[in-house]
Amino acid sequence: MLNKLFALLVCALLASCSSSSDSLSLFNGKDLSGWKDNSGLWSVKDGVIYGSTHGHKLPSNRFLIWDGEVENFELTYEARVEGDNNSGVMYRANVHPTEPLRLQGNQCDLHPKAEYCGMLYSEATKRNILAERGTKVVVSAKTLKPEVVGKTSEATPVDIIKWHTYKIIAKGNQVQHFVDGKLAIDIVDHHPQANKKGLIGLQLHRGKPMKAYFRNIQLKKLD
Repeated sequence: MLNKLFALLVCALLASCSSSSDSLSLFNGKDLSGWKDNSGLWSVKDGVIYGSTHGHKLPSNRFLIWDGEVENFELTYEARVEGDNNSGVMYRANVHPTEPLRLQGNQCDLHPKAEYCGMLYSEATKRNILAERGTKVVVSAKTLKPEVVGKTSEATPVDIIKWHTYKIIAKGNQVQHFVDGKLAIDIVDHHPQANKKGLIGLQLHRGKPMKAYFRNIQLKKLD
């Protein structure tokens, strides 16, 4: 009996260790430990990451950057946005070559327009919109242009003032975005400028005053 109890305890401990190593929380709910804020626009408010552009006129978009890089991964988070503006989460991104406070690369968009919420936007590059919500897309190595080859879930309106759950899965050339558990975009990108590794960043958008909130940010690295 004791041997059986001991075996069960060992299995439970191993399962616990495996689970904790699989998923990493990027926000401790208390402060911005593990994040870089070069703009001074970010803080922690009521247990969530909070960014605001009120009282500031931004020359370009600004970012809170996680101190690490991702390659193949699954990232889930909850977010909401206040103000007549939009936000987003960057991944596999680079620091802009001429603007050290800015990121460029892939972005999962937080936008009031239904077809843009959860879309893949290439921030600060000439590629712009790569996949609108509701589409499956392929970018060929020959044409270098996104081609819609199918559909995902319907692009219904999302009230971004309220909390919603977003997920990004990136493996090699394939990237998927989810909004509240529904597949928003699915893209296979063979463009030579498509980064396979880079930074994670939370965006504050230039323009009209806005506030952005993020919480429950979980990262799982994939083989």
